[in-house]
Amino acid sequence: MSDTAVEAQRLEIGYRNGRDVTTVLSDVDLTVPQGEFLTILGPSGCGKSTLLRVVANLLDPLGGQITVLGNTPEAARRARKTGFVFQDATLLPWRTVGQNIRLPAVVGGRQARALPDTRIAEVMALLGLSGLEDRYPSQLSGGQRQRVAIARALIDEPEILLMDEPFGALDEITRDRLNDELLSIWRETGMTILFVTHSIEEAVYLGQRVIVMAANPGRILNIHDLRPVKSDDNHCQRDNAAIVSEIAAQRQLLAEAS
Repeated sequence: MSDTAVEAQRLEIGYRNGRDVTTVLSDVDLTVPQGEFLTILGPSGCGKSTLLRVVANLLDPLGGQITVLGNTPEAARRARKTGFVFQDATLLPWRTVGQNIRLPAVVGGRQARALPDTRIAEVMALLGLSGLEDRYPSQLSGGQRQRVAIARALIDEPEILLMDEPFGALDEITRDRLNDELLSIWRETGMTILFVTHSIEEAVYLGQRVIVMAANPGRILNIHDLRPVKSDDNHCQRDNAAIVSEIAAQRQLLAEAS
């Protein structure tokens, strides 16, 4: 098994419409080791979400090379090695919490017995959802709905979790709480997380490394290692002077990228 989660070389990403090609992101060289928490920061239109879609095999690259866990993105997706959490929880309103979490098994055509109730209970406990399995999305808060979306993405025990601004629509207090819960899950599972955000503070607080991307053309402007200002297990205090300084530095880079 490869010890690299994602490896990209001269990757070109965009969209084809007949003979027309729109390039969103170009010349991407990136290596993400297994177990890393990588945050991705950049202005709108720079290709942050599009990069995640290529890793998830939701979009084919225009050129270059990319491997996911030493294989193709398609192979990783088919083996259920990647999970995806979107900004909108995208829960089915007519299904209960438990049924929404079980949805990947239903869509994948697996037998119900292939996903035991104990696994549902385990993931719900991990996300602080125990006791809510029979509620419907309309009966949940925004934070609870996002927890359900994360639980659904974790149900197949993926090795890589792709998160596209999952907390962007939440209030600051709820977002901070979910940041801490996500870090706890990451420490417990050891999975690789690629996390897209518009929040500089969130990117610095969560990431072991942070990618700053630029637009027009979309490209990686800088990859910065945050581990020197954090503990070995990625702990830090939001008001720590070194963290505040890092936020200011990334803010300056982002201003140059916009």
